[in-house]
Amino acid sequence: MVQTPPPLLSEVEGRIRSAKLISLFLDFDGTLAPISADPTLPRLDPETADTLRQLLSHERLVLTIISGRAVEDLYSRIRLDGLIYAGNHGLEIFGREMRFVEPLASERRAGLELLCEELATELTPYEGAQVEWKGLTASAHYRQAAEADWEEIEQTVYAVVARHGDLFRASPGRKVFDIVPRTNWHKGAAVQWINTHLGEPEMLTVYIGDDTSDEDAFSVLPDAVTIKVGNAPVTSARYQLPGPPAVHEFLGWMANLVTG
Repeated sequence: MVQTPPPLLSEVEGRIRSAKLISLFLDFDGTLAPISADPTLPRLDPETADTLRQLLSHERLVLTIISGRAVEDLYSRIRLDGLIYAGNHGLEIFGREMRFVEPLASERRAGLELLCEELATELTPYEGAQVEWKGLTASAHYRQAAEADWEEIEQTVYAVVARHGDLFRASPGRKVFDIVPRTNWHKGAAVQWINTHLGEPEMLTVYIGDDTSDEDAFSVLPDAVTIKVGNAPVTSARYQLPGPPAVHEFLGWMANLVTG
């Protein structure tokens, strides 16, 4: 039986009860669903979907799923209406009458597609390495590659990205390199944009995520309930949970608290 750390519950219960509006942000892979060696496999399990529906049923809570996946891909794995989908690390936002695509990232779609074609060619010698083009961003996955190849895969990713000047950058994740356009936009900017459009000054933000890119959100939310998933030795989040089962437990507790 997973048990949520008592300090997390005791310290946030009063804040959740008293908040006029709760803006809840959840990453998908590694937070709601376990990380899979095959990135096409993860789906929202029925029990977690029921918990999210319970959270969505309360008018005092707004739910956003924020992920490195494209919005269409993210929706296909969750298929819940009434929430906000923020895809490609927040570069695209859709839901609850909100629609946003970061302009500079949109302009660089064709250049990113070309980069992905070059990278896929150069990674061909490394069995298990995969390049995923997601429209506004891309990912180079190496979870299924031989560990002996990881260093060369990393060098190849950075070399191909560098060829395109200062248009894109590569950032390491969990057995993946995220390739994103160089803009002033990231998950933290997306959170601030969404919260501004919700228009409630007395709002409590709760953000739960496991990835390196989630640190961009943690760092701009000093007054929020921020939760890092996993055993990262360094994080800007206030709290930590060990994995998706603990996240599910916390969300169930939160749903009962909000709707009770």
